[in-house]
Amino acid sequence: MGDWTWAGVRASTGTMLTDAFRTLVARPGRTLAMMGGIGLGVASATSAVLIADTQQVQVDRAFDAQRSSVVVLRADTPPDQGFSEGGAAAVAGLGPVTRAGELSVWRETALLSPNGVVPAVGMPMVVADPGGLAAVGVVTRSGVDQSAIDAMGDRPVAWLGEQVAERLGIDPVSAGSVVVDGHRLGVAGVVHAAPGFGYLNSSVIVSRDLALRFFGRGATVRFVAGVRPGAAAAVATYALAALDPQHQLALADATQPDSRIVATAVGGDLRAMGLALGGFVGFIGMVAIANTLSMAVSQRSRELGLRSAMGWGRRRLASLILVEALVAGALAGVVGSGLGLSSAFIWCRAHDWELIVNPWLAPTVIALGVVASLLGALVPASRAASTSPLVAMRS
Repeated sequence: MGDWTWAGVRASTGTMLTDAFRTLVARPGRTLAMMGGIGLGVASATSAVLIADTQQVQVDRAFDAQRSSVVVLRADTPPDQGFSEGGAAAVAGLGPVTRAGELSVWRETALLSPNGVVPAVGMPMVVADPGGLAAVGVVTRSGVDQSAIDAMGDRPVAWLGEQVAERLGIDPVSAGSVVVDGHRLGVAGVVHAAPGFGYLNSSVIVSRDLALRFFGRGATVRFVAGVRPGAAAAVATYALAALDPQHQLALADATQPDSRIVATAVGGDLRAMGLALGGFVGFIGMVAIANTLSMAVSQRSRELGLRSAMGWGRRRLASLILVEALVAGALAGVVGSGLGLSSAFIWCRAHDWELIVNPWLAPTVIALGVVASLLGALVPASRAASTSPLVAMRS
């Protein structure tokens, strides 16, 4: 009968740990072989996850400048009155918003000719206001600045994208004009659009008042807002409520997907690869422990038989092997975790990165190393527990 009092359990556990530690120290080669696989797995998992976490931050920063910097709201059945001035002003007044306004594709194709005689070319017609043009980075190359588009809304004038002006040979400085769907408009200026809204370089741009007076209702209405990187989703949610509180316009968020999704996916893939590598090496370490302990049990048959003859039961013999594996796994986990952290630190220093360390990583991988060691020791422990004193003493 065993002593199941607290003092008895504590004494038994202390004795078991002492025996296991002495056995491990007495056979350093075998102990290192046991620790090697688990230690390598822990080191691999630690360094891989640390580098993945750090690299995810680097990827996130690299993608930061490419995130959605313009919110786009669109409705396919726009009313004649457009957006409410109060709602547009509320969106434009948000902290993350730089500029905001209308930028509607009024017609997908409008026929443009410099004089009505030369064959016309098909170009998009865009209705915009100063805020909408500024929000997407449009600048005036020549002629009257685009900021005057609302002020000149009662005059038959238009702004041309630089590619349209070049193709038609129109210069606003020399009082150029263009015929758009049968209506002659003076060319107030030539504009240039930044990448992402490059179609404006091939468009004719007019005010809303002029478009309604000459060309009727447009195909779509769009509201755009320039925002700081990372704020697109929040601004879009607010703008939908501010511009269309009653859902009369059926506005929808048409903002290009934020590349944070891509960055997160990349970081997640890196972490998954690191964990898979660490898990594979840890599995190899578990197999190595099983083989090492199996050979050790065979080599220690006389010792185990003597312990059995001295009164050690099957459970205690099995516990001895498991405790040896536990101690070896814990030591391997600590050493491997330190090696993994050091390797990740050296790698990050070489790439001039700031190492990102999750405080729960080291305890987690050490615990996994111990679990792997115990799993690898199950079969050898079972063999040790079945050692017969008579057979062992004859060997």
